[in-house]
Amino acid sequence: MMRRGMEPNEHTVTSVLAACCPLALGEQIHGYMIKAMGSPSQSIYASTALIDFYSRSSEFDMAKTVFDNLQCKNVVDWCSMMQLHIRDGRPEDALQVFDDMLSEEVVDPYEFALSIALGACGSIALGRQLHSLIIKRDLTTDLRVSNALISMYGRSGLVEELEIVFNMIGNPDLVSWTAASSAYFQNGYGERAIAMLSRVHSKGLRPNDYAFSSVLSSCADLALLHQGRQLHCLALKLGCDSKICTGNALVNMYSKCGQIVPARLAFDVMHDRDSTSWNSLIHAGYAQHGEVDMALEAFRQMCSSGEGRPDESTYLGVLAACNHSGLVNEGLALFRAMAGQHGAAPTPSHYACVVDMLGRSGRFDDALRLIEEMSFEPGVLIWKTLLASCRLHGNLEMGKLAAEKLVELSEGAEDRDSASYVLLSGIHAMRGEWHDVGVVRQRMDGPA
Repeated sequence: MMRRGMEPNEHTVTSVLAACCPLALGEQIHGYMIKAMGSPSQSIYASTALIDFYSRSSEFDMAKTVFDNLQCKNVVDWCSMMQLHIRDGRPEDALQVFDDMLSEEVVDPYEFALSIALGACGSIALGRQLHSLIIKRDLTTDLRVSNALISMYGRSGLVEELEIVFNMIGNPDLVSWTAASSAYFQNGYGERAIAMLSRVHSKGLRPNDYAFSSVLSSCADLALLHQGRQLHCLALKLGCDSKICTGNALVNMYSKCGQIVPARLAFDVMHDRDSTSWNSLIHAGYAQHGEVDMALEAFRQMCSSGEGRPDESTYLGVLAACNHSGLVNEGLALFRAMAGQHGAAPTPSHYACVVDMLGRSGRFDDALRLIEEMSFEPGVLIWKTLLASCRLHGNLEMGKLAAEKLVELSEGAEDRDSASYVLLSGIHAMRGEWHDVGVVRQRMDGPA
């Protein structure tokens, strides 16, 4: 176009920015706009396209610079800034932008802006205020707003409120059904979530990958294998079984129901896999059901496949498998490789698993040395794990140390753990240290 001597106008560059992916190219177009067209802030179309482009590129500072220099902001500009804050993990700032938009009283918030604000809302009090604003502006019949309200009430655990909103929708779409189903699942109403998906299908709507994922997760938590198989058949019929969200949920559902072979089959038919896919197979599938060799083999396949990077959950699965089978040296090698090879930081759960592994094998000195090497202060989980191994092997000396640490942690907490005192008292009694038994009981009965 430019080679033919035709000068792009603001509508041309707006279209190019909308299709532009590389950041460097977008910045060049921004520079051309300043050079050839003057300040982009003079054109509402150009500035809106720039804000949207920088927002999609996660370039917060550049987007904010363009936004702040605008002489006249429209609702698209405000919404783009709200979405940028949400993408950046700052929902509070997104709500502040929404509040600023209302304060200026120049732009009227319409359904898209309110939907974004509801998505960023983490307070039920604020959510209800937004709901009141929606009623005031007569937007309750807007499907996008209603769907956002369902999700907001679902996140807040207010199931009755979301049902009221859902029942007021004249013609719910797939997003409405999926939002309600997911909310039921997230709040522990698994059977309602399953029933909701059945209603979706009976209405002639086609459940999507996300809907199947939510409801299959409910089947997994409730161990509803029969219903899970029915959903699997429906997903197979609709061609969703090989998609990543549904596939992951199927692997998880079959694993939690103890069906390892179907879990592997569901895993194998997936077109694409991520870390969650492998973690479901390794942790919920093989490790939890004692299939140690298969868990370790799946871990090796994961590392070589490039389909997902082993994370904290992956390592917790293989460490648990090594622990249950007594493969102490293999478990230690994997634990040492966590941070070095894959950058996964060990959590208290990982340390507790290795301490348990060492303790069960009688390697108490190694267990204590590992605790001393921890980069954070060992908590109740670590010392209780060590104490359990000490009781198993009758190591009273080490058990006394672990129990005393538990008592110290209990005395520094708001709610005392009386079990820690009982355990320490019991160890003193096993050693015949009756005076110390009385001291521990006095400490337990003393002021908090």
